[in-house]
Amino acid sequence: MKRESFIIWLGVFLLIGLWIGSKFGHSIPEKDKMAQFFKYLKNEYIEDIELDSLENQAIDYILSSLDPHSSYIPPEQGVVMAERMEGVFSGIGVEFTVKNDTLVFINIIQSGPAYDSGVQSGDRVFAIDGDTIVGDELNNEVVTSKIKGKRGTKVQLDIKRKKKLLTIELTRDLVPIESVIHLETEDSIGYLKVDRFSETTYNEFLGHLEQLSAEGMNKLIVDLRDNPGGYLHEAVAMADEFLEKGKLIVTTRYRNGSIHNVKAKSGDRYESIPIHIIINENSASASEVFTGALQDNDRATVYGKTSFGKGLVQEDKILGDGSKVRLTVAYYYTPSGRSIQKPYKADQVFNKGVFLSDTGRVLYSQGGIEPDIELHNDSVSYFWTFSFGTIDAFGFEFADSTRESFQQLTLPTFLSSFTIPDKILLLFLEFGGYGLSLEDLGASDRKELKLLLKAGIAKNLWGFDAYRKVVLLGDPIIEKVKSHLK
Repeated sequence: MKRESFIIWLGVFLLIGLWIGSKFGHSIPEKDKMAQFFKYLKNEYIEDIELDSLENQAIDYILSSLDPHSSYIPPEQGVVMAERMEGVFSGIGVEFTVKNDTLVFINIIQSGPAYDSGVQSGDRVFAIDGDTIVGDELNNEVVTSKIKGKRGTKVQLDIKRKKKLLTIELTRDLVPIESVIHLETEDSIGYLKVDRFSETTYNEFLGHLEQLSAEGMNKLIVDLRDNPGGYLHEAVAMADEFLEKGKLIVTTRYRNGSIHNVKAKSGDRYESIPIHIIINENSASASEVFTGALQDNDRATVYGKTSFGKGLVQEDKILGDGSKVRLTVAYYYTPSGRSIQKPYKADQVFNKGVFLSDTGRVLYSQGGIEPDIELHNDSVSYFWTFSFGTIDAFGFEFADSTRESFQQLTLPTFLSSFTIPDKILLLFLEFGGYGLSLEDLGASDRKELKLLLKAGIAKNLWGFDAYRKVVLLGDPIIEKVKSHLK
């Protein structure tokens, strides 16, 4: 069946070729049976054929049969992906939620258009550009479509702030999509979380390193868990910060036999600081290049789980309608010669023999980067698994009703000193209708639930990064790594 489908899709391409040929006056070779067949199919088949749809399906099907990572990207999907990888988007600079059919601004990004125009957290928006947006059909997609737009264009917001009604006109501008966050240095240990390798990641990384250095950092944890990769040059630049001049970072091998080696340059400040990297099964591509470079050169200890194993190099090939073909063109290899790619075909083997680090340590690899110290998450409670929506709703209600009491409190102070008392925990149990009392919760459940409630409140006061920072402060894997360092 698959073979028959492949032939049909191939025929679709030929059919499109026929159409192009007819436009430019090229005739169909008489012996080209497939082309002749599809000419008949196009002109005489009883039903209309939607060529655009078939073409997209054909490209996607063919690419998926080649390897796991070559893919077809439609134009609309490509725009969203490009924004994340460019590290900016054009909008007004807010994080929002939809509560009770109403748009509420949660976090106002500093130096963005909304911040500069006096928009505040907790503002309710009842109209955008004169169109009322309160109602059952209001959702995140509707809001995003109205507040995002071309840089330099204007948008008008009608806002309710407590008992006041305000109209604020904003000019859309570029707003950063940050890919790196950090926690405050503790016991001289710095911590950075890198979400992806976008066009701004290296510069962000340097900025965070500067802050951590100013706080007295002399050891660094780089958390790459769930980082899917991104731009190779950003990962290479980051690795270069920790490697001496001339050290190999990554090797790329192409179909024609050509080999491209990238080596570290001189003059970087962090070539002697101890590095500790955390990875998991979702750390992929550029994350693995960065980790492999530091592990093979004995510049980092790697913790966690074996990484994803994506060592295929893709390049985007632009098609006429703005869509892309993400095509595999090469393989990545670590400095020791290990292929990062996990086998994806029967009897396929990428790595043969023994691989050694810079100082002679044996490195094992069946694809992906294997950690030096394997760490697993402890089992999580009911509340981690099932209750995010309820915790977020409670966090919003609590933050919204007590917003004024938090106005003078900074996020760092909240992170370090705010604790959830039992009375708030009891309020949540009643809010969620769990039918539980405080006495029904074990010590570990109570601790985890207080952490999540603190994170939910932080999210609804300072945005999603604040939520993540609270959760990271209670992350058992990070605590295990820190215990190794101490």
